[in-house]
Amino acid sequence: MDFDTIRNHYGILIVLSTFISRIIFNGFCWSYGTVIAQLKKQHLNISDTELSLIGSIGQSFGGLLAPLILFLARRYGYQLTFICSLLTCVISLFISSLIHNLHWLLITYSLPYGFANAAIFILGTLICGHYYPVNQHIKHISIMCIISTGFPIGYHIMSAWVFSSIEKNEWQIMKRHLAFIELIATCILGPIFTMKYSSDISLEYQRPSITVTQNNNNRKSRFSLPIIVWMIGIFTTMSAVNNFLLHLESYLKYLGFASARADLWFRLHGLFDALFRLSIPLFIHLYPINIIYLFPTCVFTGFIFLLLAFGLLYTSINALAILPIVLFSFTPAVTTSLQYTVSNQLFDKDETEQGYIYHVIITSLGLILGPIIGGLFLDLTGNYKSIMLISLMFLLISFISFALTILLSNKKEDTHQSEQN
Repeated sequence: MDFDTIRNHYGILIVLSTFISRIIFNGFCWSYGTVIAQLKKQHLNISDTELSLIGSIGQSFGGLLAPLILFLARRYGYQLTFICSLLTCVISLFISSLIHNLHWLLITYSLPYGFANAAIFILGTLICGHYYPVNQHIKHISIMCIISTGFPIGYHIMSAWVFSSIEKNEWQIMKRHLAFIELIATCILGPIFTMKYSSDISLEYQRPSITVTQNNNNRKSRFSLPIIVWMIGIFTTMSAVNNFLLHLESYLKYLGFASARADLWFRLHGLFDALFRLSIPLFIHLYPINIIYLFPTCVFTGFIFLLLAFGLLYTSINALAILPIVLFSFTPAVTTSLQYTVSNQLFDKDETEQGYIYHVIITSLGLILGPIIGGLFLDLTGNYKSIMLISLMFLLISFISFALTILLSNKKEDTHQSEQN
C-alpha cells in the first residue's frame, strides 16, 4: 500500500477525531447557557452581566489568542498541543466543579476552557487542511464543511445532555461526569491526532526560515486594503449573526411566543445550519463557482431573510417567520465553514494558515462585540426591534465589504495580466 493511500485512509480518522472533539468539547462550551440558566435559579446574588461574561469568554475569547495557538502547534507539534488542550478542558471542568464562590468560574472555567476550546477547533481545521489541501477542491471543501457541522450538532447533543444531567443532579456533579467523559475521549482522540501520515510531516516540527524581505511582504499582504475590507465583512457578518441568535429566544418571548416554541425555533435554526453546511459541497459540485462569491451571496440572502422575518413577526401570520429564520442559517454556515479555504485565495499560498488565523481572530471579535452592541442599543431604546435593525445594518456593511474586496481583487488581477502582456 503506497503512502498516498495510507494518507487518504488515515485522513478519515483525522476528520472523525476532529468532528467528535467538536461535538463533545466545543459543543459543551456553546451549550453553557443551559448551565447559566441553572446558576441564575440557584444564585440570585450574581449579576446577569457576570454570568454572560462567563459564558461568552468561554465561547469566543480563545479565538483572540489564535496566533499563540498556531505558534504552540508549530513549536511543539499538532498532536501534543491538541492533547494538552483536551486535558486542559478536563482539568477546567473538574476544578470549576469544586468551587463554591461562582465569581471564581471566570478563572477556573472561562479562561482555561475558552483557550483550550479555541485550540481544539483551530488545530482540527489546520490538520484537516494538511491531509486534504485546498488543491483537492471538492474533497477539501467537503471535509471542511463536515467538520464544521460539529458545532451545531454538538450544541444540540450537549445542551440536551447537560439539561438532562442537571435535572437529575447538581451542575457540579454534571461537570464531573463530563470531565470523566472528556478524559476518555482524550485517551482515544489524542493518539489519533497526528501529522505522521500527512504529506506535510515536516510542518509539525519545523518551519523553513524566511528572509526579512519575505516577512515584510507577507506583513504588507495581511494589511493590504482588500484584506482589511474583507475582514470588516467577516466582523460585521459574525456580529449580525451572533447578535440575532443570542437575543432570538428572549425576542420571541417578548413578542408573546411560548418558551417551548421559542426553543423549537432556535433548534430548527441550528438543524438547518448543519444541513446547509453539508449541502455546500453538493451545490459547488453541481454549480461550479468560485467560493469567494458565496460570501456576498450568503450575506445578501441573510439580509433578505432577516428582513422577511422582521416583517412577519409583527403580523397575524407571525408563525410563518420560522421559514426565513431557519433559512437565515445559510449565512453562518457559509461564513464559518469556508474561512480556511477562502484564505488560500486571499493570501499568498504559503500564508493560508496565517490567513485562517486572521479570520479566527476577527470572527471572535464579532462574536463577542456583536451582542454587546446590540445589547447596548436594546438598553437605550428598550425595544427589541433595535436587535433586528442592528443585525440588518451589520449585514448591509458586510455585503458592501465583500463585494468591494472582490472588485479590488479583480482589478489587481487585471492590472497584473496587462503588465505581463
